[in-house]
Amino acid sequence: MKLKATLLKLEKNTQGRDFVVGDLHGHVTKLHDQLAALNFNSALDRVICVGDLIDRGPESAEALNLLSEPWFFSVIGNHEYLMINGMRYKSSRHRMAWLNHGGDWITQTSPALWDDWFDAIEALPLAIEVEGSDGSRYGIIHADYPHSHWQEFGHLTPELLEKCIWSRSQFQCQSRHVVNGIDYLIHGHNVNGGDLQLGNRFYIERGAYLGNDLVIKEL
Repeated sequence: MKLKATLLKLEKNTQGRDFVVGDLHGHVTKLHDQLAALNFNSALDRVICVGDLIDRGPESAEALNLLSEPWFFSVIGNHEYLMINGMRYKSSRHRMAWLNHGGDWITQTSPALWDDWFDAIEALPLAIEVEGSDGSRYGIIHADYPHSHWQEFGHLTPELLEKCIWSRSQFQCQSRHVVNGIDYLIHGHNVNGGDLQLGNRFYIERGAYLGNDLVIKEL
């Protein structure tokens, strides 16, 4: 699977609330418990995940099944990328990397389920854009956005597309630069203490697989 500069633009939610959640990593029960505490209404509210739905936690299959729910959206993370390339496209390098980073749960599932999961993963966008309740525009993308302007999204090279799901460099150097053309960007991937803001980027990966609560941010 080759990454593409796919951007899903969601209509503003005028009936309910929108929430963005950090990397699930197979912690679906934890997600539902935390949403219940927020009085989440699946008929009106929506959840957008920053990717890495699967691996390391106990409910990876259930996490992929969320993609069939009308209230749940996600961008692709590096773990989904490894899974699809390793399993559907038979890349031994990607398959070994995936299995070594939590993908061994697949051996406990029926192969009859796999094609639907693969189809759902291939349909995931690289990024999601949505307007928040206060009129601010948010871009959700797994690890990084390597251009200086959001309008350059469609011109991401193959190398830069990889950075969108893998890069840790901007986070590690604690760059406070601002991406123009969008009010805020929201990333996962890089574990930190909570809702970290650098420039106009929020990093919301606390590490559910380490026993921590998910970060759920209302837009």
